[in-house]
Amino acid sequence: MSAELTQPVASTRDVCLELVSTRPRCRAPSVGASDLARACSAAWRHAKPERVGQNQSEMTDLLSPPQRAVGDDSGVAPQRPLAIGATIAGAASSVVVLLGCMAIGLIGWFASDAGSHGDTRDALRVGADAWLLAHGSQLQLEAATITAVPLGLTAFCAYVTFRLGRWSGATCAVDNLRTALTGALSLAGVYGVVAVGTGIVASLSAARPNLGLAFVGSFVLAVLAGGAGVVAGSGQWSGWRGGVPQFLLAVVTGAATVVLLMFAAGSLLVAMALLADFGAAANVLSRLHVDVSGGLLYTLLVATVAPNAALLGGSYLIGPGFVVGTGTFVSPSAVGLGPVPAFPLLAALPDEGAAPAWTTLLAAAPVFLAAVAAALMLRRFPVREYELGALRGLGAGVLGGILFTLAAFLAGGSVGPGRMSEVGPLLGQTLVAAVAAMGVGGLIGGLAMTWRVRHCVASRTESG
Repeated sequence: MSAELTQPVASTRDVCLELVSTRPRCRAPSVGASDLARACSAAWRHAKPERVGQNQSEMTDLLSPPQRAVGDDSGVAPQRPLAIGATIAGAASSVVVLLGCMAIGLIGWFASDAGSHGDTRDALRVGADAWLLAHGSQLQLEAATITAVPLGLTAFCAYVTFRLGRWSGATCAVDNLRTALTGALSLAGVYGVVAVGTGIVASLSAARPNLGLAFVGSFVLAVLAGGAGVVAGSGQWSGWRGGVPQFLLAVVTGAATVVLLMFAAGSLLVAMALLADFGAAANVLSRLHVDVSGGLLYTLLVATVAPNAALLGGSYLIGPGFVVGTGTFVSPSAVGLGPVPAFPLLAALPDEGAAPAWTTLLAAAPVFLAAVAAALMLRRFPVREYELGALRGLGAGVLGGILFTLAAFLAGGSVGPGRMSEVGPLLGQTLVAAVAAMGVGGLIGGLAMTWRVRHCVASRTESG
């Protein structure tokens, strides 16, 4: 081999440095030799390119004009402030559902008697009052005060607010949790102002909504639903979630699972009771002499209060039961009813007198469901210490019992004059029974799931 071939091949870095030293006249006035040397050194630190033919896309990229990357922020209009987006979301979420309720009231008024009684303003006012009742405003009539909340309509309002809050969080700049909280307050403030304005316009001497409760109820709903939407839309919940203690996150998750399982159990109980006595519900509708449009309106009305019935069904499962009028009681041990309104959903009520012996077994449902909820929670947040598992299960059960009692309390209220001024669960007895039953169930489920986790870990250790 010749001497020339045995010499080491000069590196790219050496060539660049040699060019700098031998050709100073090529330097631009603003670029020094040291700058060019640093650029060559930086180029040397890049990965060695593949041989020609191994990646034809690189040659294609050289021939193609430069394009802006999708995630490049250069040239893109900056996002609007969250306060503006939240204000739009608060106004839209309140007005859209309000207009829908007013439209349904107008359609129902015309379909019931072809507009022969009252005028369009009365029909629109009925829709506005229903929307205000969904936010807990109450309605003062000449003969009674309506305090019951149609939770089905409330849930729909919360869903719309959540979706629009998520839109504002996704399309606006959300830098931190403080910004998200400010946006949620802006959304809720606009929502509450719309509620108060609606109450002022819809108020009459014969039907007056409570403006203070209307603002408080609408503000709380918008803060919770809209704030959750803003956080979800911003995409930063996964980062903020790391700052929440795992114990608190596990207990809240387990409590929410308990409430959802109890709600599902109450819904199943009401549905089975209606199917068992479907003839009575059909008889009620026939006595009302409703046509097709009236039947559709009754179906819509039942849908707005169906969650109320499901929560009262859960109160029945807990043990103390509920009342449907002053002096009445409905529980697994006994039933005492008087005259009830002709409403199809009330056909699910059991017959008066002593209840069958098997209904007392329903008291085990809250314990079982709380145990299942605690097991599901510890499956997601597992621990190996029995003390921690028991404490998390117990906390989830107790908090779930408190939250379910609060939800059942919101499901009741006054629905009319006289005896119907008292409908809902027995609050004190339901709270004690729910906390006790769900706390015991959560404790059992926590211990059982902790044993399962320890057993699985021990099995894997032995097999490994």
